[in-house]
Amino acid sequence: MEVFSGASAAEPSENQALKRCLLRRNHSREQHGVAASCLEDLRSKAYDILAIDKSLAPVTLVLAEDGTIVDDDDYFLCLPSNTKFVALAGNEKWAYNNSDGGTAWISQESVDIDETDSGAGLKWKNVARQLKEDLSSIILLSEEDLQSPKLASVMRWIQLTRV
Repeated sequence: MEVFSGASAAEPSENQALKRCLLRRNHSREQHGVAASCLEDLRSKAYDILAIDKSLAPVTLVLAEDGTIVDDDDYFLCLPSNTKFVALAGNEKWAYNNSDGGTAWISQESVDIDETDSGAGLKWKNVARQLKEDLSSIILLSEEDLQSPKLASVMRWIQLTRV
């Protein structure tokens, strides 16, 4: 569902294309489709569509995938259509939503040993804990481990859990 609001957002000029985005509040699964010409337009629409009280200004927009703050119009314009955003009001902090995929494999609920991959799963669980405790221990990883796609997920998980 795309929502177009007019009164509160600046009207885009004829040469500015509207970018389709998905907006939601923190800790909510309900998403709203919206089209915005720039970051400020998206922020303005977030107040209206998500019913955010203006006294909680400013609203911070972050990527739903990993919590990256989007505060630059050039960065916003480089993002693909249908990018998912979370609107944080006041002093809210971004929280990972397991329904979006990503690093859920390393969450506490999912560290049970898998029958088909028990050795590798347990190994990465231990690597994650070791790196979280002492990030400098990354120098002890093998070249194979450093090139593993799982290492990127482990590093993202460490970043998200260090608050």
